[in-house]
Amino acid sequence: MNNIWGSMEQYDPVVWNWIIAVYLFMAGLSAGSMLVAIGLKWYRQKRGLPTEGLPVIKAAAIIGPVAISLGMALLVLDLTKPFEFYHILLNYNLTSVMAWGVIALLVYIPLVFVFAALIFDKEVLRYAPWLAGGLDICRKLENSLNKLIFALALGVGVYTGFLLSALISYPILNTAVLPALFLASALSVGSAGNILVATLFFSKKESDCIEQVHRIEYPVAFNEALCLVLLFVGLNFSGTAAQAATAAITTGAWASVFWIGVVGLGLIVPVLASTLAPQSWKHSKGFLISVSCSTIIGVLALRHFVVYAGQSYIS
Repeated sequence: MNNIWGSMEQYDPVVWNWIIAVYLFMAGLSAGSMLVAIGLKWYRQKRGLPTEGLPVIKAAAIIGPVAISLGMALLVLDLTKPFEFYHILLNYNLTSVMAWGVIALLVYIPLVFVFAALIFDKEVLRYAPWLAGGLDICRKLENSLNKLIFALALGVGVYTGFLLSALISYPILNTAVLPALFLASALSVGSAGNILVATLFFSKKESDCIEQVHRIEYPVAFNEALCLVLLFVGLNFSGTAAQAATAAITTGAWASVFWIGVVGLGLIVPVLASTLAPQSWKHSKGFLISVSCSTIIGVLALRHFVVYAGQSYIS
């Protein structure tokens, strides 16, 4: 090495910081929340069951627009020139993953607000009666809008994974497993977020479907764990640089975040709690709030681990 330039250890490899990690978390929370709510709605409609006034769906109507709006606000604030963010809305390179993500978000964001307005139509009309005509039109198109929102939520859920996986110099990020991992974790945090908000702010009855949402925890946790295994097994068979990146889960501070936050709080605690807890606990607010918060913290830890540990190992 040329000593004039000094050691590479003086340079911080991390370019994307906690703001990006939180944005990725918020986008996943919004997308997962909408996927779970619309999926539940279709499940009950197919069986001729009522869907009006369900706290889980009301919760999604709050989480969906709020989470994605906060995430986008963080993303704009992280820009070097935040007041010129509109340029990305005017110039598109359709060979870029980011361009497709922007297009999806441009359609997704207003539609989740429409979804919320249809769920809370009485409250909306109380303060904005002039929206009655628009809501009537949206109500007639509700089934088609829900299908479009569901498809876009899938796109938003995997888009963040594709965005990171396009960084070819980073072995942990440049993997085809990452979009699937982000989608699985989005479903996990979306269901947990819906349960948490429904339990805290809306009435809890047997018909609330909170338990139905809670049941998807097992398959979602299994798929998330499988994606993590595939990620690191794949790294182990992908050359010297990729093999070195597996140290992210064995050494350093981010290894602790992975095992305690991602695996412990995000996967093991929710599954064991749902499996081993007495039946009487599973219907209590304290249990639902605790397990949901554990899952949410675990997914937030996952986003931070992927962003920070992913940038720490360069091929």
